[in-house]
Amino acid sequence: MAAFAEHVFPILILFGLATRFSALALLGMTLVIQLLVYPGAYPTHGVWAAVLLYLVAKGPGIISIDHWIARRYGAMN
Repeated sequence: MAAFAEHVFPILILFGLATRFSALALLGMTLVIQLLVYPGAYPTHGVWAAVLLYLVAKGPGIISIDHWIARRYGAMN
């Protein structure tokens, strides 16, 4: 499951599809890796967490599939 997540969620973020969900899933995975696998890698994981938290909070932006869907079908942010 982790290998699947590491390959699929970044691609979804790249295209801006299910961005907030994908970023939240990767943030959870980063937290587990930080706490259980590589506890000394906090500088790298801290940068990843900051970027992922930004995507969770702000969303993907106007050049994304999520934005196009919201604009086309009137979905809320």
